[in-house]
Amino acid sequence: MAEQDAAKKRGLASASNETRERVAKAGGEAPHQKRGLQAADSDTRRAVARKGGLARGEQRRKARQDRESPQNETPSEATQTS
Repeated sequence: MAEQDAAKKRGLASASNETRERVAKAGGEAPHQKRGLQAADSDTRRAVARKGGLARGEQRRKARQDRESPQNETPSEATQTS
């Protein structure tokens, strides 16, 4: 029965008690003070600012939405889909 319960657990829940205690003591501390863009060098910050702050995935989604929006269809495409 205990083996079945352990198989259902994921992530930290399936870790040993020792590991769970160690992680709890760390309490989400990071080895660095700056995170994300703050930690990036000035060239990277400039490049992100130039692109409007969008992440790569967001840029792709926005481009795809622009391509797929009905406003961008040509008259011939609009008649074919009707």
